[in-house]
Amino acid sequence: MDKKSEKEFIEDLITTFSEIKEDVLDEDWAGITSLQIGCFRRFTQTAIDTNNGTLALKCFQFVDDNIDEVEFSVENSLSISWLGKLNFDRNPILFNSLPAKLEKLYIHLQNEYSKPLDKKVSDFLNDIAKDSD
Repeated sequence: MDKKSEKEFIEDLITTFSEIKEDVLDEDWAGITSLQIGCFRRFTQTAIDTNNGTLALKCFQFVDDNIDEVEFSVENSLSISWLGKLNFDRNPILFNSLPAKLEKLYIHLQNEYSKPLDKKVSDFLNDIAKDSD
């Protein structure tokens, strides 16, 4: 079975969440899937932050249903631009409502983000910072 293309995914997204259709299809984001998914991430984050559990759960389920059914570029954007950037500090209870697959991926991403930079990379960045002074 073929995976959903970026275009098919975006069509499903705006059909399911018509509230964000205008933002997702904005000419500034058109054709840049990671930015379009960023609109969806902000929408989801607002649901989390305002304790709109019903909407947050709908967003979680939509991604859970799609993440294994889409082309790699969409899967990557959903992982990095959507899931990896969600913040549950204001509503940690909703974190426990993530489907198991998404919860596991979220924890993995957060662990990766919190790893210290490799010493060589850190030294390189420090050297660049010194050169710019």
